[in-house]
Amino acid sequence: MPLFTDRSGRFSPLLTLTLIGLVLPAAWLAARAANGDFSGPAPAPFGLPPGFAPQGETPFGPAAGAASAFAGPGGEAARPIYDAIHLTGDWAVRFLLLSLAVTPFRRLLHWPRLHLVRRRVGLAALAYAALHLGLYVADQQFDLLRVAGEIALRVYLAIGFVALIGLVALGATSTDAAMRRMGAKRWGRLHKLAYAIAGLGVLHFAMQSKLDVGEPMLMWGLFVWAMGWRGLQARSGERAVDWRWLLSLAFMAALATAASEALWYGLATGVNPWRVLAANLTPGYGVRPAGWVLLFGLAATLSSLVGARRRGPDRPRAPSLTPVAKGGRA
Repeated sequence: MPLFTDRSGRFSPLLTLTLIGLVLPAAWLAARAANGDFSGPAPAPFGLPPGFAPQGETPFGPAAGAASAFAGPGGEAARPIYDAIHLTGDWAVRFLLLSLAVTPFRRLLHWPRLHLVRRRVGLAALAYAALHLGLYVADQQFDLLRVAGEIALRVYLAIGFVALIGLVALGATSTDAAMRRMGAKRWGRLHKLAYAIAGLGVLHFAMQSKLDVGEPMLMWGLFVWAMGWRGLQARSGERAVDWRWLLSLAFMAALATAASEALWYGLATGVNPWRVLAANLTPGYGVRPAGWVLLFGLAATLSSLVGARRRGPDRPRAPSLTPVAKGGRA
């Protein structure tokens, strides 16, 4: 796959800028590693809104504020590779969801050439996910039996591993030659697995985040929006670019995100879910994940208006020809 040119061999600013953006997190990670930046206090695992710190046990283990396996800021030093493992995993999920956003925004913005970046964004998600696993294996001193045992015993690791296997399958069949061998219909059915893989990736992200699920909930809300948009596309292609349907989708995705966050905190920490829902409406707690999902949905709605102006007015359809009666003249 050419890095800086399109299929015709011409230099493509879009593909070049996309490549730079996809490589930047890895370059930043490498620069930090070269400076020995992956050491210091472990991050605090609890990101609950202020006042949400009940004591005691919950179905998921100790409640927020109870003892944790991770040291708080200024406490015991983290493993030097700890931050790198999580950063690569975070970017894998981000790029995976970005790949799902390419098709909607290609239609919303009426920008057909945007589809050119989808393949490389998906391959970037695979690369960061593979690096995520590789760093985890390195952290386990390359003891593959121990790694396999951890994956088998820990549900969130098994979920992440299944998602990675799915990404490998999609990456291996992402070439034009693979599409020709498989045929368009079989290839399309296989690559619809990207939706399930993205869902598993977000679930893995949330479960490994313990109780600080702010960003995982944001990723979940964006996933809900992306799947909702595909539902509109399947029901009626026009609904997928109609600002009224998109506005409704924005609010529905935000509500689903708020409800999911409340349910997660309720199960994992014993916090009253209604208090978490209230935090989404309280400015003092900042913009919660549901708020960011709503802003994203509103941006998508605005994009549809921009795309409508680029498309211009609908062209009138040519009148259908009346069939000639049998034995009559044209």
